Amino acid sequence: MRTIIIIILLISSSTLFTQIMADYPVRDLEPVELIVTYSLQYQEDSLPPHFTKQEDMLLLLGKNISHFLSHNSYVFEKDMRELFTGAQVQEYMNKVPPMARVKYRLYKNFPVGKISCTEYVSPNNIKYEEDLDLFNWKLCGDTATIKGYKVQKATTDFGGRSWVAWFSPEIPYSNGPYKFNGLPGLILNIHDTRNHYVFELLTIEKPEDELMIEYLEQEFVETTKQEFFKAKDAYNANLATWAKNKGASTKVQQNAARISRERNNPIELKRK
Repeated sequence: MRTIIIIILLISSSTLFTQIMADYPVRDLEPVELIVTYSLQYQEDSLPPHFTKQEDMLLLLGKNISHFLSHNSYVFEKDMRELFTGAQVQEYMNKVPPMARVKYRLYKNFPVGKISCTEYVSPNNIKYEEDLDLFNWKLCGDTATIKGYKVQKATTDFGGRSWVAWFSPEIPYSNGPYKFNGLPGLILNIHDTRNHYVFELLTIEKPEDELMIEYLEQEFVETTKQEFFKAKDAYNANLATWAKNKGASTKVQQNAARISRERNNPIELKRK
């Protein structure tokens, strides 16, 4: 079985991070039929409404299964496949490789009828599953064109937010960014009504060469959705303490405390 070396950054900051390197087996699930790239504009801190962050996200679509992850995570792992020694890894890391702000990975219909959600939340890789059939969509009569595709409007409530989606029946995949699915066509754009989280289509491409949807066979702590978010909230709230325990400087501890304060506006405000 093939393996991949992954380096995990515990805190997304230029001044505070720890690297953990692990060698994980890779399981091929099914071939990728389409690569969809979205731009995610998001407001992690609800207090300064003018400040947003941006991350490009990939939706790898197979016939039955999809994989949603950060573009930077995808590129990072692709690069890591070509490195074979510790010296090569260190040289690569010294060049400041692409690092993802968005750490979660989502597999739709894996296992069948479920969404598998995984993320590293120190000190564990955590995984939870929820039903694929999450959304009660309301189809609207509004139509438009996005990137040359005819789209139709739909709305739903999810995670404590109201969402507006534009999907294209011309692209016959009942899928979209993040956990969104269940419409008669691919979701090209979707945003919550406060514009705190906005996914916009950038490109749709077919792979030039054979490409597989891959699953990293990590050792996961399997839990419920509620317990997962409880662990993540606790980790984010205690970054400064974690930095202090690691012997970080006062400046680094202050930076960790700032990051904690900023992470007050997750994409899912309600977790039931």
